[in-house]
Amino acid sequence: MFSALYNIIILPLNTLLEFFYQFIFEATNNPGIAVIGLSFVVTLCTLPLYMVAEGWQEKERETQIMLKPGIERIKKFFKGDEQYMILNTFYRQNHYSPIMALRSSFSLLIQVPFFLAAYHFLSDLGTLKGVSFLFIKDFGSPDETFHIGNFAVNILPIAMTLINCASGFIYSKGHSAKEKIQIYAFAAIFLVVLYNSPAGLVVYWTMNNILSLVKNIFYKLKNPKKVLYVILCLFAAFCIFSPFTVLASSKNGFKKVIFVLGIVLPLIPFAVIRLARLTDRSFKILETNKKLRASLFVFSAIALAFLSGLAIPSTIMESEPNNYCFVDSYSSPFIFLSTTFFQAVGFFILWPTCFYALFSVRIKKILAVLFTAGAFIAVTNTFIFGGHYGPVEAWLEFMQPQVFTPKLSEIILNLTVLLAIFAGFVFLLSKFPKIAHSLSVILMISLGAVSLKNIASIQKAYKNLAVPSYNNELEPIFYLSKTHKNVLVIMQDRLFNPYIPYIFDELPDLRQKFDGFVNYPNTVSMGKLTMIGTPGLFGGYDYTPHRMNERALEEPQKTLQDKHNEAMLTLPLIFTANGYRAQVANLPYENYLEQPESNMYLKNPDLERNGIQLESASDPNVNPYTVKYVGHEEIQHNHVLGTYTNYWYARHGMEKEPYISTMIFRNFIWFSFFKMVPPVIRGGVYHRKYWLSYNKWDNSARFVDNYAVIDYLPELTKVDGGKGSLILLDNEATHEPTALQAPEYDFRKSKDITNKGNSPLKNEDAFSTSCGIFNRLSEFFDYMKENGVYDNTKIIIVSDHGSFSKGAKTDLPKPNGLKVSPQNFVASLLVKDFNSHGEIKDDYTFMTNADTPYLATKDVIENAVHPFTHKPLKVENKNDYTILNNAPAQSTRIRKEKSFSVKDSEWFTVKDDVFKEENWGQFKK
Repeated sequence: MFSALYNIIILPLNTLLEFFYQFIFEATNNPGIAVIGLSFVVTLCTLPLYMVAEGWQEKERETQIMLKPGIERIKKFFKGDEQYMILNTFYRQNHYSPIMALRSSFSLLIQVPFFLAAYHFLSDLGTLKGVSFLFIKDFGSPDETFHIGNFAVNILPIAMTLINCASGFIYSKGHSAKEKIQIYAFAAIFLVVLYNSPAGLVVYWTMNNILSLVKNIFYKLKNPKKVLYVILCLFAAFCIFSPFTVLASSKNGFKKVIFVLGIVLPLIPFAVIRLARLTDRSFKILETNKKLRASLFVFSAIALAFLSGLAIPSTIMESEPNNYCFVDSYSSPFIFLSTTFFQAVGFFILWPTCFYALFSVRIKKILAVLFTAGAFIAVTNTFIFGGHYGPVEAWLEFMQPQVFTPKLSEIILNLTVLLAIFAGFVFLLSKFPKIAHSLSVILMISLGAVSLKNIASIQKAYKNLAVPSYNNELEPIFYLSKTHKNVLVIMQDRLFNPYIPYIFDELPDLRQKFDGFVNYPNTVSMGKLTMIGTPGLFGGYDYTPHRMNERALEEPQKTLQDKHNEAMLTLPLIFTANGYRAQVANLPYENYLEQPESNMYLKNPDLERNGIQLESASDPNVNPYTVKYVGHEEIQHNHVLGTYTNYWYARHGMEKEPYISTMIFRNFIWFSFFKMVPPVIRGGVYHRKYWLSYNKWDNSARFVDNYAVIDYLPELTKVDGGKGSLILLDNEATHEPTALQAPEYDFRKSKDITNKGNSPLKNEDAFSTSCGIFNRLSEFFDYMKENGVYDNTKIIIVSDHGSFSKGAKTDLPKPNGLKVSPQNFVASLLVKDFNSHGEIKDDYTFMTNADTPYLATKDVIENAVHPFTHKPLKVENKNDYTILNNAPAQSTRIRKEKSFSVKDSEWFTVKDDVFKEENWGQFKK
């Protein structure tokens, strides 16, 4: 209950505080000024509430003065129940209730939620720690100006209290003793609560008290409005002519914002007066029909809450329910949905209703019109102008860099439609108010229905989802034969090939430990994204993106999902058909899902069409992830992603950061806002990951989900005398850049990093992560050597695509006139063949990651052919297939697509040597 109230009342304020703080901080690059500026913004935003509160208090004082003689007479002549009954009658006759006395406390009470929001936000704001401002040494700690013995004297809370008392003294002059006591009691409470708080929070509240003092002085002036306007004009002049504005770099976008603000500020009062007069003349029906006005506001507010808190979040969840089930310590996805909905209730129902209830009929009319039109506009932006930004992470950040500036034609179309909606609504409200009212009701019900449908779908998926298994002990799941050949393929997601020479320079001992390995720097992937690059990696050249598009004409019944699954099954089927054990672990996008999926190994109609019969394991003692192929050995599917994370943390005495769940809670409402606003300003909503002021959580948990598997490979692998094995392992540790402590590059020693190493790339987290993974892999190779299975095991380390580095010297060209970055397409490929020895060396033969199936079967299975296409895995001319796809990320939830992007501008070719500019070109059909 308390959590729900906090999410409704406080969390929306916290979100707004973070936005305004970050905005001011980026404008000034000074946390101290940002805190002071935040206090100004909050004071201005709450000023209307204080004005209403002052009116209520004045009315209460007048009422109390008027009733005082009568109350005193009653109390003088009557006692007990009789006094109580006569007093109630007296109050009723004067249209007064004792509960109205609470109005005198309203100005103090409205400070409480803003104080709690500021306390929560500024107390945890890491950017204030260690920051000095004026005489304050550390904005993130109590000021401790001086000490008396061992007692630290904090001047700021004392100054804050004195200013608060001075403000209260001016304000309560001539008021009752009860009111004065109330003011000074609150001042004392704030002194106690904030005495040992961070200086930044105390400065914020001190500025609030100073502004309150100024406000109280204004109330004593004869013409406060004129004085306020003069101050406004002076501030506008400062905005235009201040050194910050004049001297700021022309690249600073805030310079323009502040300059425009200086021009606009003096015009605001005249615009407000003009708008007020226009409002008075318009929408007469809303002035006279109180019920219509209120219902329009309420229904549109509920519709906006449904849209932002339920419809948009549930649509995302329904499309990828696996992403929101069993996240960190939360099993159900509905905790994320309920939290977002409560925030939306606060944003669109609670706080707007407070303003609606407190203000005049004129303001009520404006709110009713704006909210109703805004609801229809938000729905239009969400469902008609939703945009194509590719898939998002579970925590609502986009997977790929985005350019949020739409084309001019799209902007004009969007604005035209929105203006038409607004004009149409104004017309209906003027001529047919009942129709406008009915439409708002229909909109609210429709959004509720969409939300309920999505919720039912999420519940069904959650109910059918297997509870993740978390191992509390390590048992072998991989098997290597000591007497037969083994093949080990490790896909290191986003392992950047240009890092490899730097890794061996930083860790020279690895040159010997990677005994017999050959590095192929001249290797390319046909996709810059996992979804596009991995089918070829596991399935060979017939599963490269362009070839899959061509096959859409040859095999029109097959979707990308079908072909992706065929690629994942290629090597397991080939090896099991030839008497080998096949062990797969978390291959990428199994069955086109984000999470590991075993069903694709249990039943596949395409296998049967190709003469490969399947039967499910009926023995209850058999691993449920195991499937037996008639006439072949079994395929073993292992779920390792995150399986050992909790055990790893517990074993090393470390705590897991709840990064994913925390960011989902924070970002879902922001993502809804992103979808609801016009496309032209979405970049402003998404700015720096939704205006994140300070990321106190790290994403180490996702890194450890993968790192633990590589770290535990020696303990997860058993050497036996059985048949030869194929092991396919997808590991994404290199996809989650995390700084590690050098020289071990061991995450266990990386809590407080004191040594980043000596490499020129030491400040690139992705390089640090790669060093750590190579160190852990070398330890596994040592285990294999000690147990006599290194020579008879072929090892292939390959990546699905490239990445980007500012510091690494890549020798890669920047093809003139082509909108393609070769760094995104160079793939890592390291191969250790059977009985191969010697220090790791480079081979500049032109390779692609689609050579992996051929390399895996070479010298193991003679003349291997693909089980689905029946073509040889080896191709004679790679240049015929090296057609690269540069399209943005697609979502795996689009499971019925049969081909990748067909835009000519997103296809490129490369041949022979990726380091020569002339070998890169635009693909021409």
